Amino acid sequence: MANYGWLYGLIATYGCASGGAAWFAYARNKAAANDAGDAMRNHFGAGRGLGGVALFFTLSASLFSAYSVEGIAWEAWFKGWFATRWIPAGVGVYMAFLVLAPRLHALGKARGYLTLSEVVYDRFSAPNSRSQLTAHALRVITWGCLLLPIFTYQISQFVSMGKIVEAFTAGAIGETGGILIFALIMIVVEVVGGLRAVAYTDVIQGVMLIAGSLIFFIASGVEFGGLKRAKEYFVEIDKFQKIPKTDGSWSIISYTSFTLRVAVAATMFPHLAMRLFVAKDRKMLQRGLAGMNFTFFWVQLSTMIAGWTAVYALRGQTGLADIVNQQSIFGKLALQLKNASAFGDFAASLLVLAAFAAMISTADSGLLAFSTMFIRDIYEPYAQKIFGPKAPVDPSALRVVGLISSLSALAIGLSLSILNIREGKPDITGLFSIQTVTPIHAIPAVWGGLHLHWLSGEAVLAGMVAGIVSGLAFVLDTGFNVKRNLGLDEHSSGWNTCVFAFLINIGVVLAYTMVERFVLAPSAASPVVEKNSESKGGRGRPLFIGKKVDKMLSNPIPWFFMMLTLLAACPFWYGPDSKVKYVGSMATWAFTSLFFSFVLAMEVSLMYIFRWEDFELPEENEDAPTKGAAGKV
Repeated sequence: MANYGWLYGLIATYGCASGGAAWFAYARNKAAANDAGDAMRNHFGAGRGLGGVALFFTLSASLFSAYSVEGIAWEAWFKGWFATRWIPAGVGVYMAFLVLAPRLHALGKARGYLTLSEVVYDRFSAPNSRSQLTAHALRVITWGCLLLPIFTYQISQFVSMGKIVEAFTAGAIGETGGILIFALIMIVVEVVGGLRAVAYTDVIQGVMLIAGSLIFFIASGVEFGGLKRAKEYFVEIDKFQKIPKTDGSWSIISYTSFTLRVAVAATMFPHLAMRLFVAKDRKMLQRGLAGMNFTFFWVQLSTMIAGWTAVYALRGQTGLADIVNQQSIFGKLALQLKNASAFGDFAASLLVLAAFAAMISTADSGLLAFSTMFIRDIYEPYAQKIFGPKAPVDPSALRVVGLISSLSALAIGLSLSILNIREGKPDITGLFSIQTVTPIHAIPAVWGGLHLHWLSGEAVLAGMVAGIVSGLAFVLDTGFNVKRNLGLDEHSSGWNTCVFAFLINIGVVLAYTMVERFVLAPSAASPVVEKNSESKGGRGRPLFIGKKVDKMLSNPIPWFFMMLTLLAACPFWYGPDSKVKYVGSMATWAFTSLFFSFVLAMEVSLMYIFRWEDFELPEENEDAPTKGAAGKV
């Protein structure tokens, strides 16, 4: 039997470190310096906030998940240079957060928000809507839209953990056993220390992932010749030398669709948005976001290179057909590296554990986001309305509800993960493909709600419903979604089906607004603002954002160049079957993409540093509509 001493030792060390981080976070949550005066916020929002190192690493870890290690390595092995799409898409996410970060952070501090649905509810409460029912509907539907990425993230983390550990141990540890081991660590961390504990474990996994990526990169270069030898092999067998045609497994349009879609839709992922609310101060968040752009070049590019190297390292191996379906390329390569030398054994074990740690922290963030959203968006507002005034809403009861909701979400995630392993689809690519189908429709409510003072709740609600209904119809229609049988979301043109549904959403919002503005007469009477029984922490009051345009958005010139750079990172430069090269047989567009992605990262960082402007809430009655949001635009 193979010796897995390094792996077992590192797992034990990680388990002890995570437990220690959870208990330390528990103590820090109770410290006077971190006490926000709200037991819920202390546990689910890290009290008075996260700062420094913890904030930086938890911002990074929120995007580094199963796909950052397992999926990207497989994609690079199977689809070659197509894997570079993750770099411009990741940088694009932080470009899109330029629109949200200053205002969400300020609102989190001023009003105690922890979820996007809370912001949506207050923003579109009467008199910003004709009826308070509109605000309630928007809160609940937004909550429902944001559940999809939580569970797809969970499933992809668990499935990846199981597949990697089974491949790396050559079956000594089964997929289900690997999932259960790390699920136990995950629930302990979340229950004991809350968001602060998740952030502290993010620091541990971040250090491991950075160190592991570097060591793994060096080891694979020493043992297998690295990218240089892989490039020579690509030339020998004529592999990855040109851009496939549109009717191939991927295309220029699918690359572009992915990049643009992820850049905007990922801003709606709940576990990412929570970090904006809970940063201790603006400067820490500002600097952290400015530096996040470059982490993709370290972690994701390293795993891409590992995947490209694997094409040569795993040549001629039996069972490679299974890799296409099961996406266990990372585990296979790690096992190959482990067997190559003692140095390879250590390097492979370290990065395998770093991958597990990344997956655990991401899944933990999803669990915490789910329990936070369930309490703040569903239980607190509606428990007493549905079950009567005796329904408990005190802090101790909310902690119990949070624990039950976390355990329930974990059970659902584990069950779906085990089912996914048995069925074999959708694979990790499919899970990531479909997870933007619903959250993308929250963008008009959040982006528009934060910046367009004249936008009404009814217009947003109409667009959201139209977008969700059409989006679900598109993704389920095998005639429209030509890759549904593969568990993917893609039209024959290469665009994701949710892009078409999102355009319908935006179109309905604009059409409804025009009707409100030019056709419907303003309401004769002012709508009555509902008496607020949910005003705890400043929440539950109508939110008036005022007419001021943020400095981040006031000058269109930087945005023109950032958008141009983002599009330049997509392979518009060359047509299908293009075989143009920079050096030898290296595909031109792939390295053009990486170059422009780096330029974009520089541009985005400069925007955070020099264009950030702290958002200040206007006076409570400033610009407040008096005759319904549709009355005066």
